[in-house]
Amino acid sequence: MKIPYISIILFLLSNTYFAVAETWNDVSRLNQTKVAKIVEAKTESDLLLAIEYARQHKKQISISGTQHSQGGHIATLDGVVLDMRSFNQIMNISAKDKTIQVQSGVTWDHIQKVINPLGLSVKVMQSSNIFSIGGSISANVHGRDPSYGPLVDTILSLKVLLSDGRILQASRTTNSELFRAIIGGYGALGIILEAKIALTDNVLLKKTVHAVKYDEYWQQLKQDLAKGLSLHFGRCSFVQGKHFLDDCFQINYTVADAKRYTNPLHQESHIQRNRTFFHFSRQSNLGKHLRWSLQKSIIDPAGKTSFISRNNAMRPPIQFLAYNSLKDTDILQEYFVPVEAFASYLDDMRTILRHHHVNLLSMTIRYVKADEVTLLPYATKEMLAIVIYVNQSLDKTAIDTARQWTQQLVQSALKHQGTYYLTYQRYPTLSQFYQAYPQWQQWKKMKEKYDPSGLWMNQFYQHYFSVPVKSEK
Repeated sequence: MKIPYISIILFLLSNTYFAVAETWNDVSRLNQTKVAKIVEAKTESDLLLAIEYARQHKKQISISGTQHSQGGHIATLDGVVLDMRSFNQIMNISAKDKTIQVQSGVTWDHIQKVINPLGLSVKVMQSSNIFSIGGSISANVHGRDPSYGPLVDTILSLKVLLSDGRILQASRTTNSELFRAIIGGYGALGIILEAKIALTDNVLLKKTVHAVKYDEYWQQLKQDLAKGLSLHFGRCSFVQGKHFLDDCFQINYTVADAKRYTNPLHQESHIQRNRTFFHFSRQSNLGKHLRWSLQKSIIDPAGKTSFISRNNAMRPPIQFLAYNSLKDTDILQEYFVPVEAFASYLDDMRTILRHHHVNLLSMTIRYVKADEVTLLPYATKEMLAIVIYVNQSLDKTAIDTARQWTQQLVQSALKHQGTYYLTYQRYPTLSQFYQAYPQWQQWKKMKEKYDPSGLWMNQFYQHYFSVPVKSEK
């Protein structure tokens, strides 16, 4: 795309004389970073101008979506932040082919709203729909549908802007090495401009709930998978005591009616009430008892059967979790272990969390198929994902303690031939990262090939990829 010369001059002049240092952070509020400039990107021209500005001022660029990647992925000190949330156009939808082409700032919620009237649904996305497509692809997220592995399974093609201004198409057959590296590459190879994504039908699902002990979880799920599941997730007790991470519930969805449904999408309600209950559980074990009791007896009691469309099953409440205390914060972490190692890993997790008095707010489970495409796969085989939601203080002592128990959980995952998710805090050690992601050097070579000037930068990359790549003999 050619940009009028006068536009470049005006952009550079305005940014030279009026730019002021700002700060950028993610939702964890643990990575506040002083940056040189924040650019709200609405068009491809905005992005090209930002690249020119960065080159003129010798700055590096970080890419940010809805700010939910929490490991320093969305900012670098004294750099330029591209805020992609307004880069959010729907480019094309094909009800016949069951595909959608969108710009990277589009959220899953936006996609659900435009495809629901067509009777279509997303195949893979996070449990919640508030995240941007570009951020989701950069983290190669996974979801609740056991038929698929991570998000890469449903990405048909990408449109990518490189640091030299070139725009490339990338897929499994075109620029395939870029495709494999940029998905799960956390914004360090280029800007994902657009994505073409495979969709499925929005069918009616039957939801069932049953109780299971943690050490029987995989055997029960294995039987259910053989019968066919459309969605699945699990919960285990987060209440400190005899049943901590012991009592679990499996929530399964099977197809009840295969025709395309277009019934209205659910909207979140009772936000303030739910926020109050949840905050009570942050502050006391009594609050946790109350939440878990309500979960077991009212929200998802064992034996409960209900019916819901696929789209609505993929729109769980999320707004009530918003939290902005000056003293503490809620953080996510995720660990992946081979299915047969699940119970043993949970024994280790229980011991570690108890020893460090971790304020666990929830623990949920997903099933993930192996990722055989990307260069930084977290699901190296058939895995169960353990997602923990934790409250921690913002002071240095609490952060240091969180780093200790995180490293212990990572070490246990590695012991069980598992991995951890790179989307969260930079607490794991370098050696743990190298062990969990042995293809990191191959990925770094792709970074050096597609971004030789190092224009795209973030604190995550600086922290874990600072070691030189070994030359090939």
